Order: sequence, then structure tokens, then C-alpha cells
Amino acid sequence: SPELEAASKATMEPPFRRPNPVPLRHDADRCIQGTNDDASISKMSCVSLGYFQDDFIHLFVRRRTRRPPMINRGYFARVQAIRQAVDNFLERTSRGGEGGGQIVSLGAGWDTNFFRLRSSSREPARYVEVDHREVTCSKARSMMKSPALRDLLADVGEDGAREEAVIDAGAGTVRGRGYYLAPADLRDPESVRKVLDASSVDYREPTLILLECVVAYLDGKATKDLLSMIAESFGDCCVLIYDMIGPDDPFGQQLIFNVESRGCPLPGIRSYPTKESHVKLLSDCGFARSGVHDMREVYEKHVVAEERKRTERIEFLDELEEWHLIMAHYCLSYGHNGVFEIGECPFEAKR
Repeated sequence: SPELEAASKATMEPPFRRPNPVPLRHDADRCIQGTNDDASISKMSCVSLGYFQDDFIHLFVRRRTRRPPMINRGYFARVQAIRQAVDNFLERTSRGGEGGGQIVSLGAGWDTNFFRLRSSSREPARYVEVDHREVTCSKARSMMKSPALRDLLADVGEDGAREEAVIDAGAGTVRGRGYYLAPADLRDPESVRKVLDASSVDYREPTLILLECVVAYLDGKATKDLLSMIAESFGDCCVLIYDMIGPDDPFGQQLIFNVESRGCPLPGIRSYPTKESHVKLLSDCGFARSGVHDMREVYEKHVVAEERKRTERIEFLDELEEWHLIMAHYCLSYGHNGVFEIGECPFEAKR
């Protein structure tokens, strides 16, 4: 991912230096949207090497590049933890073998989680994805071109006839069986709420809400407004946030410099720079219970041990000090509301 790539680059520039401010480009939104391409290429790198399985990412990624071992392992930790949270959520909300609950992914990019779940008949009752219009238009075009993806989105009507998903690539919207994709500006909670309303989510049902590398790109007020809207709208929910922390030490300063030098501002990491600030943010926004772990803790204590050991044999990584430094600058924070909980830790590995 672009953030992990920047972090990896930061470890290669000792001694750490305090970078000079970088003037941000006028097309910052476009630069931020472009991070989706980089993240998907990193995911494809992991898949091609066997870090994890994804049978659908190749339908979205146009360019393939092998990433360095540190980036591959970091991306594995992120994907594995999110998948564990999703699987734990679905296990607790399934109803007699049928999917229950809802998943909402804000800033979803080209994530393929829905298709992974649908192909194994483990999807929730409703899956909603939201992102910038340019990203959702690109994703909708890929779905339109792929018979395999359209098959997974199709439904069967009461008369037994196949009902195709409604795909509007120009508008960046897709409505399929239990699935909805639409654009919205995450800085505007009202536009996000309108998408959620249009998606037919049930605000009373248990809902898992994912925000991966979203908070760092929003300013503090926009993040608070978005999370407050979520807390007020959903009666039973868990929000899971993956993002950068630690901007004030030399490594964090170099990390920010490497990302912002590409034209991508990171106001959120300054607004919420520590694990403690993430917990306070979730509490201030109305979540009754919250917690946080940095990604080193997640990788060493929460990722399934067998998977961790298996992937460590794929590529040799000798820069352990740098690896620990990078992972300490990312975290997974989470907040719960209502009577439903995935567990004390949403991404806890099954014993």
C-alpha cells in the first residue's frame, strides 16, 4: 500500500531527519484516490506469492509489481486481521446457516471481500461499499466487464428467472443481490447517510463498519462528524478503523513526508496521532465501548498463529527492527454500540 511503501522507504533513510514541509498539490483528491491503485497492486503482490488467497483481485488490477517483503508482510497482517474480524462478525450474526447482519465499507476501493464471501455462500444479509465517484465508477466498469462478478451479483426472481445486477458505470453505482455500491464524499456525512438510506440497510440490525486508511486523509472535524453520524444511525454496530499513528517521532515525520510529497495530505494522523487518541475519538463520537492495538500487537498476538508462521516462510525478512518500527506506526481501533458485540477484540483469532 502507499502508506506501507512510504513507511518502508522511511526506514531506509537513517539517520531520520525532520523533513521540510511539502506544498500540497491542488489535485490532492485525485492523489488520494490513486492510493487505491497502489494498495490493490500490493494486494496482488501478496496473492501472487501465496500470502493469502483472493480469486477476484486480478479482475480489478491492471498492473502487477512485486513488492518488497516488508510491504507484503505488512499487507498480509492488515488483510488477515480484517478478515478475522469479518469472519467473527458473520459467525455471530448467522441465522440458521444463512447470512445475517450487515457490512458497510467506507473508502472500500477495489476491495473484493464481498465476492470472497459470496463465492463461499458466507455473505451477510447486506454488503454496502462507498468511495469517491472515480473509484466506484472504475469498480463498476470492472464488474460490468466480468461475467464471473456479474454471476455473483445476479439474483433469481420469484418466477425462477435470472435477474441481473443493475450496473451504472457512469454513475458509479451497482445494485445486486444483497450488495450496493455508490459514491459519496466521506467528508460529508449527509452524503454518506443518503447512500446508506438508498442501500436499504436496516439501522436496527447488527452492522460491521470498516474504515481502512480513511481517517488519515480526513481532517479531525470530518472524522468526528462521520463517526458521530454512524454512532447515531446504527443501534447495534462495531466500527473498525485501520490507520497510521505516531507522526511526532522522527520515523513518523519521515513517513508523513514520504506520503505528502506525492501530493496526499494527511491531516488525520495529526488530529489523532496516538492509540489513546483513537480510543478517545470513538468515545467522544458516541461509542460506548472502544479499544485499540498497534499492528505489531495485532500481528504477534491476534493473527492466527498458523497463518503467521506459514507466511513468514514465504520471504526472508532480516530487518526486524525496521519491521517492528513500521508496525508500531499503524493501528486497529474499534468501537461498539448497542447490545451486539463481535467480542472483546473484534479480530481475535479463534482458539
